[in-house]
Amino acid sequence: METWFRALKALADPRAPWPERRKGLWLYALSLLGLQGVFLLLLSPFMPRADHPLLFGLALMGGGWFFWLGERTRKEKTPLSPLVAAGFGASLAFFLGVMGLLLRPWGLGLWLLGGVGFYLLLRQAEAALGGGGGGGP
Repeated sequence: METWFRALKALADPRAPWPERRKGLWLYALSLLGLQGVFLLLLSPFMPRADHPLLFGLALMGGGWFFWLGERTRKEKTPLSPLVAAGFGASLAFFLGVMGLLLRPWGLGLWLLGGVGFYLLLRQAEAALGGGGGGGP
């Protein structure tokens, strides 16, 4: 437990070693995703099915908007921009998860799309930490 707190503390310090900052970013992002996953699980019995044809397009537009916000935030050169970009990735996964619950059973593929978007934003936020790694320019 102490190593987790050390990793999160290193995330806030730009002079900390990159492996510790990377571990802190992954811990932060996965804890956000896990917390939102618990909320999705608790929400799932109460979500009605909605088969409106425009809802799938709205889900894709909203997911694209979250991805765009994460990309734009990541490109800013502030110390907290990788954290905010990872947060937008978790929000993307949560939003598409909720929309997938509305459009189930076929809409559950949106949840997978949200997971891919989360992973891409997390890898790019990792690269923005400044120590290499990550997938993105």
